[in-house]
Amino acid sequence: MLKNVLVNKIDVAYRELENCDYQYMVMKSILNNFNEKQLKVILKGTKMMVKAERLEEKTNVAMGQQ
Repeated sequence: MLKNVLVNKIDVAYRELENCDYQYMVMKSILNNFNEKQLKVILKGTKMMVKAERLEEKTNVAMGQQ
């Protein structure tokens, strides 16, 4: 199976989890495969996406689209 297909299947299954402890277990098992430097890059990128998403939400509200 292609790696992208597996990533997508994991993503879909992860999003279906409602229990935060189970979500944490899955995320931890994934992230444990990265070293500290890689994790810092992932964290920085994630924070940038959060900021972009918030800006997008504010823009949508200002334009009456939400």
